Amino acid sequence: MQFLGINVRETAGDDAARDFISSFGLTFPSIYDPPGRTLLAIGEQYPTTVVPMTFVLDRQHRVAASYLTTVNEQELEDTIDKVVGEG
Repeated sequence: MQFLGINVRETAGDDAARDFISSFGLTFPSIYDPPGRTLLAIGEQYPTTVVPMTFVLDRQHRVAASYLTTVNEQELEDTIDKVVGEG
């Protein structure tokens, strides 16, 4: 399993994005993408203005689940377990 952050809100520059990563102690990689190109690549059916969003991808890199709001740890773990079990 891997995690990837996509920062689409920090329009002040990538220094602000790096400060966010540092202040929250994030250890997973993060993409700086204010234009939202990465989200468009995931699928046009998802809004590009909703933050936060969480996507769980399956082994074929397809969206298996999406949360267009904050998701708690248990809910995310349950979803990941289900997706992993399907493979």
